[in-house]
Amino acid sequence: MRRLACALLVLLAACGGMGHAQRPANTSTSPTSSPTPTERTTTTTAAAAPVPSGPVVAGFVAFGDFGGGAGQAAVAAQMTRWAAGHRVDALVTTGDNVYPTGEPQLYASELDAPYRDLRARRPLWATLGNHDVGAGHGAAELAHLGLPPVPYEKDLPGVQLLFLDANHPDAAQASWLDSALSRPGPPFRVVVFHQPAWSCGLHGSTPAVDRFWVPVIEAHKVALVLNGHDHDYERFTSPGGVTYVVTGGGGQTLYPLVPCSATPPENAKAQAYHFTGVEVAAHTLTVTAVATDGSVIDRTVLTR
Repeated sequence: MRRLACALLVLLAACGGMGHAQRPANTSTSPTSSPTPTERTTTTTAAAAPVPSGPVVAGFVAFGDFGGGAGQAAVAAQMTRWAAGHRVDALVTTGDNVYPTGEPQLYASELDAPYRDLRARRPLWATLGNHDVGAGHGAAELAHLGLPPVPYEKDLPGVQLLFLDANHPDAAQASWLDSALSRPGPPFRVVVFHQPAWSCGLHGSTPAVDRFWVPVIEAHKVALVLNGHDHDYERFTSPGGVTYVVTGGGGQTLYPLVPCSATPPENAKAQAYHFTGVEVAAHTLTVTAVATDGSVIDRTVLTR
C-alpha cells in the first residue's frame, strides 16, 4: 500500500525534479565555523501534530557525523532526555562516527563514552562514513560494536533497518538490497547509509547512489532513507513517495545549506546540531528532528 507522507510543519520551497544537487559557482566547499549547538539558519514553523494511530511498538534515534565534534556532548545529552519520554530501542548512526580517520584508539572517547548511558540497555547500529574508513579501520570499528560487515540488516517490532556502505555504492549492494526488500517483512523498511542520495548541502547528492540504489529503493517503496555526510538536517519526498532524510548534525562542524536544484522536493532543512527520533506504531512511522535545546526542527508522519 502506498504510504501518505504527512508533513506537520510548514513546507519550504521544493527543489525541482529528480537529479543531482547543483552548487552555486561562488559557494565554498569548506565547512563554516562551528555555530552554537542550537543555532539554525533555516527553520520551519511548528503546526499542531496529529496523534499517530495506535501505541508505539518500537523506536530508535538516528544521528551522524559526530565523533569528537564540538556539539557531540549536547546532542548525546538531548538524546538521553528524549529517551526518558519516548521509546528508544536502538541507536542508529549514519556514519562518520570517529574522526579524523577512524583510529581505534579513539573508539572509547568518540564512540563509547558519549553514549554510555543510552547504550546501557540499547545496541548501537552503525554504518560507515568516509572518515571511519579513511585509515582502513572500518572493519575494526564494526567489530568493536559487535556488528557484521556492511551490508547487514537489523529488526525491531514493525520495522526493518538495512545498512549499506556508501563509500562503495555498487551493483552488488543493490542486488543485496533488492533481495532483502523482496522478502516478506514488517510494514516499514528503513535504509541507512552515509553519502546521501539527495542533498542540498556542501557535498550534495551522490551520483553512484542515485544510479545503483535509488531505483531499488523507489521500486520497493521504502518508507524512509537515513543519510549523513552533509552536516545539516534535510528532508525530501520523492515523486514515488519515499522520504529521504539527511541527519548529519550529530556534533561535528556544521555546514551551510546551499541552493539546490534537480532533487526531489525539499520539505524541510536546518543548520543545527540535532538527532532524528523515529517512532513506530502499527500503521505509522513518526520522524522527528530534535535540536539540542529540545525544540522540534521538523516532524512528519508516514503511514501504511
